[in-house]
Amino acid sequence: FDATKNSGKFRDITFQQVNLDSHDPMVEQYSIRSIPRLVILSGSNEVLYNGRVSMQQSGLEELINQYR
Repeated sequence: FDATKNSGKFRDITFQQVNLDSHDPMVEQYSIRSIPRLVILSGSNEVLYNGRVSMQQSGLEELINQYR
């Protein structure tokens, strides 16, 4: 996650990590029950993707690019 976030390839994207134990409202809002999990939202906050994601940087970047 951090390597992709900090790579500079996705400057137009906001990344946010959620701690499942912190009672973050996003955990409930997006039904996050396990990690790793990726939720991709449109500019109007419509859920485009909500599912499991590869722990490999290349897999994460590929998935992000599908919805870019």
